[in-house]
Amino acid sequence: MDGLLHVNEKQTGERTSVHDEAPARTRSARAYAPASITGFFAIHEHRDPLQKGSFGCGLVLESGCVTEVAHVPTRAAESKIQINGRVEEALTTRYVLDRLAASAPMNVSTSFDVPIGCGFGASAAGALSTALALNELLMLNMTLNELAQIAHCAEVANSTGLGDVIAETCGGVVIRMKPGAPGIGVIDRIPHRNEQVSSVTFGVKLTRSVLAEGSEGTKRRINDAGKVALQAVLRKPTLEMLMHASREFALHIELMSTTCKDAIEAVAAEGKVASVAMLGETVFVIGESDALHEFGAVKTSRLSHAGAHLL
Repeated sequence: MDGLLHVNEKQTGERTSVHDEAPARTRSARAYAPASITGFFAIHEHRDPLQKGSFGCGLVLESGCVTEVAHVPTRAAESKIQINGRVEEALTTRYVLDRLAASAPMNVSTSFDVPIGCGFGASAAGALSTALALNELLMLNMTLNELAQIAHCAEVANSTGLGDVIAETCGGVVIRMKPGAPGIGVIDRIPHRNEQVSSVTFGVKLTRSVLAEGSEGTKRRINDAGKVALQAVLRKPTLEMLMHASREFALHIELMSTTCKDAIEAVAAEGKVASVAMLGETVFVIGESDALHEFGAVKTSRLSHAGAHLL
């Protein structure tokens, strides 16, 4: 794809891929990536996957995933990806694996402490942590932005997200000012304390169902509402405004289930603001909410001050 980094090319100076270097000195490597919740967004289409992405705003959480990568013992073996202990196809992670370790069979094992397919940016976190761990294990000598660009392209190629990678690379309460992969897109951040985020998940909703299969009318509503929400946050960049703008966005785009709407209204009745994690069946609120407990098991996580890193 246009603009995509290729490990087998000499990108700067004399740096080369692992296949031109001595064998790796370690047998495994581990990396962490945080989860992220998008409060609102607007889609930016582009033929170059590095330029494609979204405007928007969201929260990066301390909860996320840890990925461990290790060499497959025999050359004849194939790479294997495990998610929470089960072998999975994991196409977004597979994309990263194919580009960073195409001729070096790997075992990739990712453990999540957030639900998958529910609006927590899990596919981005899995791809990003895999890229970081492979870079360490295979001594690829790539920068964080270069690795994150591959993870971003993996998301775009598989329609699993548009802006989670850049948020999870940096951490914090993120405003996506200019769309695109890390190093191309531009973000700002809203200052915050170590607030707690509470959430209840009602089921799985695949991002692909909107990004790749959604109607043009749905995408127009998303873009119109996303631009209004972004302007509101830019006028008053606070966590409180982010939550208000996210709730209005969720109501306007008409993708919210009845259960999510009921939960948001129950939280509003106790004087707090909740919204829906985009694009998922998860309702979230800053701090505690007694009302949210009426709708199911409440999970909590603190806001993150940091992005993905090696362990």
